[in-house]
Amino acid sequence: MKYHVLQALVGLGLLLILNNCLAQESTGIKKKAVAGDSSTHTVKDVLTADSLASGNTKDVLTSFFQLAFNKLTGPDKELNFSSNPFAIMLKSDTSLAVDTNYYKYRVLRNTNFGFGLKLDSSYRFNGFSSGVTYALINKRDSSTSPKLFYEMRHNKFYAEVDSFQTKLTAYTLSIKDLNTRKQFNQLVNAFLSKDTAFNKLDSSFQRIVISIAQANKDSFPTILHFLLKKPSYNLEKMKRNVQDSLKSKISNDWLWTLGLSDTTYKDQFFFSNIVLRTELIKGLFGDTITHPGSNFELDVKSCLNFLDDSLVKTRNLRRTLFSVEPGINWVIRSRNSRQSWLEFKFSGSYSHNLTTLYPGENRDSLAFNGTLRVRIINNIWVPLTIRYDPRSGNFLGFLDIKLNFSSFSGLIKRQP
Repeated sequence: MKYHVLQALVGLGLLLILNNCLAQESTGIKKKAVAGDSSTHTVKDVLTADSLASGNTKDVLTSFFQLAFNKLTGPDKELNFSSNPFAIMLKSDTSLAVDTNYYKYRVLRNTNFGFGLKLDSSYRFNGFSSGVTYALINKRDSSTSPKLFYEMRHNKFYAEVDSFQTKLTAYTLSIKDLNTRKQFNQLVNAFLSKDTAFNKLDSSFQRIVISIAQANKDSFPTILHFLLKKPSYNLEKMKRNVQDSLKSKISNDWLWTLGLSDTTYKDQFFFSNIVLRTELIKGLFGDTITHPGSNFELDVKSCLNFLDDSLVKTRNLRRTLFSVEPGINWVIRSRNSRQSWLEFKFSGSYSHNLTTLYPGENRDSLAFNGTLRVRIINNIWVPLTIRYDPRSGNFLGFLDIKLNFSSFSGLIKRQP
C-alpha cells in the first residue's frame, strides 16, 4: 500500500511541475556584455539556438525542462522529468534573467539531472530511476561559442549599425534646443532598439535619418535599402534576423555528453542497474542557413551497464554489458522557421557481455534501430522507435511522448 501512495505522490509532483511549466509567464532577459564578446550590438534572445535544436539533440541535453512518457506500448513504461540547475534557479528567481548570468552559470546549464518512475504493463509502480548528464563539449552554446563571438565582431551589418548610431549621436548633440534634443534622442532609441516600424515614427525624423544615410550611402548600403524599400520593418527585426543567421552557424556544432543513471527495485531502495554512458552529436553538411530544408546529424552513443545477476540469490550488480550505437539522424526543417518538424534516425547497435553468460545467451548481439520523430506542436514530440534483431528476425516497437518547455521567453535587451 505504501508504494502505491508513494507512486501517487511522485506522480502528483510531476504533474504540478508540468502545470507550472505550462502556466509560466514571459520573462524579459536583459543584455550586458558577455565575456569574450566585445561587440556593442543588441543580441537576440538565448532561446534562438534552443528553438532550432533538433528533437534528438534535446533528448541528449535538455536546455530547460523535459517531461517524457517512454515505452508506452512496451511492458516496462517510464515517466521521466529532466532539467538543469540554472533552469530551476531562473524559474524561481526571475532577477537572474540577465545574459551575464547565462554565461556565468554555463556549467549549471551544461548539467542535466533527471528522475522518474518505472511502471509495469498494468501501470503499477516498478521502481525509481535517476541520473545526471554533463556536456564535456558544447560548442552549440551561444554564450560561450568563440565561433559565434568572432562572427558577431566581424559581421558587416553590425558594424554598419554601430557606425550609423555614431552618426545619429553626433546629429543629436548638434541640436541646441534641449527639449528638441531630448525628443530626437527618444526617437533614435526607438529606431535602434524598439519594435516600432520605421514608417510609424515621426515623419520629420524619418527624413533626417534617410538624409544621413543617403549622404553616406557607400557606408550604409543595407540600412539605406531598408529605409527606402522596407519602411514597415524596424532595425530591431533586422538585427534579430542577422542574429538568427549567426546562431544557425553553431546549431550543428559538436556536443559530447557523459552521464550516469540508475534504477531501483520496486520493493526497496537498492540499485537494479547502473549505467555509465556517453553520447556524441555533430551536424553534417553545413548549417540551417545553407541547408534550410533538411540536414543530417551524426549520433554515436555507448554505455557500460552494470546489471543484477539473477543466477545469484542476493541482489547484486555482477553482470556487465558494453554497447555502442552509431547512427544518422535525418532532420527535416521548415524553410521559413528552420525548426525541425520531422526526424528519422537509423542506427545499428552492438552489445557485448563482459561477464558470465546465461544458458543459451550469446556473448555478442547486433540490432538495427529506426526512430521516427514527429513534432505535434511546438513543444510536443512523438517518437516511435522500432528495433530489429537480425539473429531472431524479430521487431520491437516503442512509442514515446516528449514535452519540452522553456523557463522563460522574450528578448535580450541592452541593460544600461
